[in-house]
Amino acid sequence: MAGLIDQINKVLDVEAPVSKNLLCKRVLSAWGISRNGSRLSSYFESLFSGMLLRETVHGNSIFFWKQEQDPAAYMIYRSAVNDSDKRNADDIPPIEIANAAKQILKEQISLSKEDLIRETVRLFSFSKVGSIVDTAMRQGIQSAIVNGYAKEQNGRIVCV
Repeated sequence: MAGLIDQINKVLDVEAPVSKNLLCKRVLSAWGISRNGSRLSSYFESLFSGMLLRETVHGNSIFFWKQEQDPAAYMIYRSAVNDSDKRNADDIPPIEIANAAKQILKEQISLSKEDLIRETVRLFSFSKVGSIVDTAMRQGIQSAIVNGYAKEQNGRIVCV
């Protein structure tokens, strides 16, 4: 059990904030396991609850943070440098997408929501916009508006 907790902490040190789904995948991959079945999932749940991890919930996704990270003050985003860094859209915390949208709007000043979605998709290296990617980008842009990074004005998203 201590080895598994160490592995969880190693992943958190490198990738936090990280979705619960991706955290489990990374840990299982390190142990040579490719599938997270119901027994493993239950085991992870008991480990996570015992570790008292900092977490945020967005829709059906849970994101884990390092203890020293403040989700309310998180100002970065991470785009994939190579294929091993690439995350599924629903594994990216909405605040990271909001931060990316903020950066795009700083450069562009104002974009239609659809153009901002396309630019954000490009920044995170997705080749196409399916429903999961579209939903994740829209949630992130909404998070940018809620956090005061942007506002919707005359059908456009504007940098604040």
